[in-house]
Amino acid sequence: MPKNKFWTPDRIVTIFAISISLFTLIVFARQTSIIEKQSRLSVMPYLNMETGYNPEEDFITLTLNNYGVGPAVIEEMKIFFAGKTYEMDFAEFLLNDAFQSDSVAVLASASIDKGLAIPAGAERMAVKFGGSGDRYIKTEKFLRKLERNEFDYEIIYSSIYDDRWRIRRIDDIPEEL
Repeated sequence: MPKNKFWTPDRIVTIFAISISLFTLIVFARQTSIIEKQSRLSVMPYLNMETGYNPEEDFITLTLNNYGVGPAVIEEMKIFFAGKTYEMDFAEFLLNDAFQSDSVAVLASASIDKGLAIPAGAERMAVKFGGSGDRYIKTEKFLRKLERNEFDYEIIYSSIYDDRWRIRRIDDIPEEL
């Protein structure tokens, strides 16, 4: 009776072919993961709120800039001041009756609402205030008053892939959520 051998040429070729197929599957899965990561990074927004002082023309601006490579979609905007939370944008907050006594003149404003998309490399002026020399000085004092009273903001935004980040005045660096 002939003895059955396990390692026949057919079985060796079959095992070798299956091994190559498994190795190819692993390489393909890893490559797909790298491509997905690269794709997400290629549309990553990077928001930063900046304060611009222009004493020659007597105005101060708060501007939301997108230094990233993809659009930023605003999801939430909160302002924290003196232990309270305000779910409104900067213009609404500054035009609140509580601050009218500071004689701060808002020259221009734009809302930063949910759903607003800020394209890559673009900026959105939130508030421009100041005016004559006297109003400019009052605005500077007002900004210092805000900082003394624990002023902070939180803007939560996302990329087109729904990756989410948060920026705050305190951190000044986007934090991934």
